[in-house]
Amino acid sequence: RVNAPHWRFENLTVDGACAAHDDCEHAFQVTGAASHFAAANNTLQGFNAHFKINGAGGRFPDHGLIEANTLSNPAPRATRRPVTPIDLVAASDWTVRGNIIRDFVKAGGDRISYGAFAKGGGSGNLFERNLVWCEQALAGQPGQRVGLSLGGGGTGKPYCRDGRCVTEQERGILRANLVVGCSDVGIYLNSAADSRIEDNTLVDTAGIDVRFATSSARIDGNLVDGPIRGRDGGLLHLGDNRDAALWRSYAGLHPVRALFAAPSSGDFRWDGRAPARSTPRRDGVDLCGAARGTVGAYGAFEDFGACRRR
Repeated sequence: RVNAPHWRFENLTVDGACAAHDDCEHAFQVTGAASHFAAANNTLQGFNAHFKINGAGGRFPDHGLIEANTLSNPAPRATRRPVTPIDLVAASDWTVRGNIIRDFVKAGGDRISYGAFAKGGGSGNLFERNLVWCEQALAGQPGQRVGLSLGGGGTGKPYCRDGRCVTEQERGILRANLVVGCSDVGIYLNSAADSRIEDNTLVDTAGIDVRFATSSARIDGNLVDGPIRGRDGGLLHLGDNRDAALWRSYAGLHPVRALFAAPSSGDFRWDGRAPARSTPRRDGVDLCGAARGTVGAYGAFEDFGACRRR
């Protein structure tokens, strides 16, 4: 439990070896005054929420970094408590970058789990260049898995940064993430205002949902195996994306999956020519760390082979 600023944890392996899953709740709880926390290159498995971030005593652990960690569970979590490897509540200005997050199955309660979310009235949180594989080793389990979310399932008012949660998130960014194998949507926005959803690749998910009138999102450059849709008044500002209608998924048709060599085994090299945008993005880096070039493929990466060589 970290409740003081400027702590950094690197190169650790932490195994939650508890017979009762409720006894292995968090690997790290970052709370209150623990601003500028950093965790890099750690391997954590066997927890309900590997990183739990929340306010305490009117203070909030802002400006954190979670980078290049591997977060997983070897079995479904037998718990009614939240199952979310990165559970960020009420803190602002965090960067979650370059992590592998996989196999976060909740076997109890509502059976709804998330790979990572930010909620509780924070702002300016960034999730970029992460691989989120909802069901890799634990495929075919009951329940619903969501990849990444701004807003999650909502927050009780006492736990919100402003005590009200008029919005769950403001100015959040989801960029250049690869989200795979989710039984629910790959990206979910719940009361997330002024969001940016850019250059993500979603394969074998139910797409992107922007929900409620307090949500607004600029969505551009994404490659989505499923639809991009607004629900219950959610406001979309659509740029140049490539997605697929929901009926195709129900019909067993996956045009985005077919673009890759062997996605079920983790080979996301293009099977033929990459789907190129009409106006390439020329700033930033992609999932594999390459500078965005003039080719401008839709989604999280130009050449997945560069990820495999790293």
